[in-house]
Amino acid sequence: MTDTPSPVATRRHGRVLEIVLTNTPRGYMNARMAADLLDTVRRAQADDSVGALLVTGGLEGVFIRHYDVGEIAQLSTALAEGKIGPENFDKGSNVLDLIQAMLDSPVPTVAAINGMCMGGGCEFALSFDMRVAQDGDYRIGLPETRLGIIPGVGGHYLLARLIGAARATAAVMRGAVFAPQEAYRLGIVDELVVDARARGLELAQEYAARPRIGIAATRRLARMIEAGTPQQEILGQTAREFAGTLIDSPETDRLIARFLDHGEDILAD
Repeated sequence: MTDTPSPVATRRHGRVLEIVLTNTPRGYMNARMAADLLDTVRRAQADDSVGALLVTGGLEGVFIRHYDVGEIAQLSTALAEGKIGPENFDKGSNVLDLIQAMLDSPVPTVAAINGMCMGGGCEFALSFDMRVAQDGDYRIGLPETRLGIIPGVGGHYLLARLIGAARATAAVMRGAVFAPQEAYRLGIVDELVVDARARGLELAQEYAARPRIGIAATRRLARMIEAGTPQQEILGQTAREFAGTLIDSPETDRLIARFLDHGEDILAD
């Protein structure tokens, strides 16, 4: 156990948990950050009082700069010396587990990208439900092929979900990084704003006002759509999920009763 402060800090804003990443001095992701971040995310997801997650960088001009290349070099040495094998890379990785936890999150996730966001940091951001980028002079992208490697925790797939397989493949092969304005134009980020944290918190609070049961059902259906599930099967599952939101859901009952009492105006709040 290390005595150094965790690079992961949290702040609570009602039902929103804000996670602030402060891995000084350069803002890299490394094994320590990945482990602490995974623990924080899992605890938040298991807490019914948390309705949304917001993640932002705590260093000036940095979200997560990229994964620590020094640690990658150590992995290369361990592989060359036979201490580990390729089979070790697809299991037991905190970074892979972190990406999966974000993709399967029972609560909505918002990345407030306030600066450099490349490599492993970009892969992490791509696993969120929504990415808000701050306008400025920095880069977002997957430059790994410039070092002769590839995005190691799903970045190619995650980027393809947003901009299509062909464009994602071209970007990964080039090791392309983008200014935030270009990332927004391409659809890599959802919004381009003056203050990413402020806008991210606003969105997270909006998401947090929605009951978890509907969010979870929507995420399950989204996975079926991404997997290319046949239309009839999706429609059948949609009907079952809809029924599920009506069964044993006091929050749904309360909101429907409020609608019946107050009318359609509450839908425009």
